[in-house]
Amino acid sequence: MRKAGVAALLVLTLLSGCASSRTGVVPWVNRPLPRYHLPIAVLQRYPTSAPPCRASQVRVTQGRSGAGLGNDLEELVFANVGARPCLLRGYPTIESEGRELHPQRGGTYFGQLVSADLQPRGRVFLDLATGVNCDNGRRPPTLYHRLVFTLPAGGRVGAPAVTIREVCGLSLSEFGLPERWVQPVAAPGSAGTLLASLHIPSRTRAGRLLRYTVTLRNPTTRMVDLHACPGYTEGLFTTRGSVERSYALNCDSVHAIPAGGRVRFAMLIMVPRTAPAGYAKLGWSLDTPTGPFTGTALQITPVRVR
Repeated sequence: MRKAGVAALLVLTLLSGCASSRTGVVPWVNRPLPRYHLPIAVLQRYPTSAPPCRASQVRVTQGRSGAGLGNDLEELVFANVGARPCLLRGYPTIESEGRELHPQRGGTYFGQLVSADLQPRGRVFLDLATGVNCDNGRRPPTLYHRLVFTLPAGGRVGAPAVTIREVCGLSLSEFGLPERWVQPVAAPGSAGTLLASLHIPSRTRAGRLLRYTVTLRNPTTRMVDLHACPGYTEGLFTTRGSVERSYALNCDSVHAIPAGGRVRFAMLIMVPRTAPAGYAKLGWSLDTPTGPFTGTALQITPVRVR
């Protein structure tokens, strides 16, 4: 009986498509798609073809500092003051007042740096980090002065104005820049340039069909063509699980969204009977690398017992 009831609701929704279109809402269509997965961002490497930096090309200054979960960051800046590009790669040797420091290599709590050529007046970083929670936070820091850095390719660079602070050991990154990830960009006139917003009831009941609408708005000055009709992914997320699925957008009568225009699409999703009472989140996105993505919260009331 429950399955028959759900099927009847779906049929009713499909039969009411003409009425929905008359009210300015494009009706929902039952066209399931395979689950869509966002493409993985690609790590973009920096150029590393320049010859090794000579000590005469390099100047060291104090950089930014930071803190996170009992770790302190001190970032040092290595600038190319020469006339030609050069490369700092690997780890330097660090001395303070003639005594060599032995930080742990392999990166810091704050992440890794990636090797990169230094253009003239360019810069790369060297990260050092220390913990601060040893001895219940009572241990005083050690400050290292009159620093000298021996570059991986040889040559010594003094940094008399730079200090390093150590409390619970030191960790050290390689020379480099923060990782650079290539993010997708929506092509002009594609569905990925649209914006989305939801209009849903403030509450629904477990075991009910939730009806809502999605408005797709074109904020650009170029028409968005929908002849290659995109899919969409929707999900209802509760503390006891979630429902996620992908469907084709109904582009049967809507083939484009003009510049500055908007279109409302009817949506529906079945709320599981096991959904607990309380707040849940509804998420919705077009199946493109750039979305659009939107979501909102709603309240679920328990199944009514007869």
